[in-house]
Amino acid sequence: MTQACISLLTDFGLYDEYVGVMKGVIASINPHATVIDISHHIAPQNIIQGAFMLNSAYAFFPESTVHLAVVDPGVGTDRRIIGLRANNHFFLAPDNGILTCILDNYSCEAVTLSRSELYLPEVSCTFHGRDIFAPVAAHLSNSRDIHLLGQTISPTHLIKLPDTKPVITKTQISGKVIMIDRFGNLITNISKNDLSQLPEPSSIVIHVDDCQIFDIKNHYAQVPQNSLIAIIGSKGLLEICVNCGNAKKILNIKIGCRVQVTQTKT
Repeated sequence: MTQACISLLTDFGLYDEYVGVMKGVIASINPHATVIDISHHIAPQNIIQGAFMLNSAYAFFPESTVHLAVVDPGVGTDRRIIGLRANNHFFLAPDNGILTCILDNYSCEAVTLSRSELYLPEVSCTFHGRDIFAPVAAHLSNSRDIHLLGQTISPTHLIKLPDTKPVITKTQISGKVIMIDRFGNLITNISKNDLSQLPEPSSIVIHVDDCQIFDIKNHYAQVPQNSLIAIIGSKGLLEICVNCGNAKKILNIKIGCRVQVTQTKT
């Protein structure tokens, strides 16, 4: 059996002790597990950003990795905590839509994390990442059997986020900004595959706020410095960028801003 691997994705940030404590809990149960941070800078409570970042990152990890995604504005309520097995990976998360992209793309096995003996002895109403998710992830990394975590449920009954996919017509794609990276690049939910559905994807105009960008380039240096550019980024998604600059600051764009790709006449 290969060494256990656990990934962490949260909106906790790194200012407080939260992430370090979760890692301590995991190490106490499975000290041999490799724990890798995807990110802890998801915008607070931004489930859709978490969903897309998890989907962009997980496949680069070894098979049987346990992916722990804690963006959980409903912590302490009666929302369910769930586990999935999909595409030879495991996912643990609140049932709030953060696993939407996984559910949309793969056949899944699903369970509720209902075996309280796998939790820490005392469970806080505000820190399930420490008291439930981390210990369950450590136990799962040891057993690699999702059915030991709790009751089997149908994946069709799990919560999925609305409006995660762009609207595509014969001549137009309507999407939105779903992430903004540290460089200020505006990452949309419009994929390379979505763009291929336009009859002539090389003849397009991209509208974001009051700006227009013509065509999609291959890399930043195809435009002068401080110029706007549209590219397909490493996530396979359309991005609005500024070469050697910050598109977020220049355009004053926030997550959720609408982006339209329109085919033009040649």
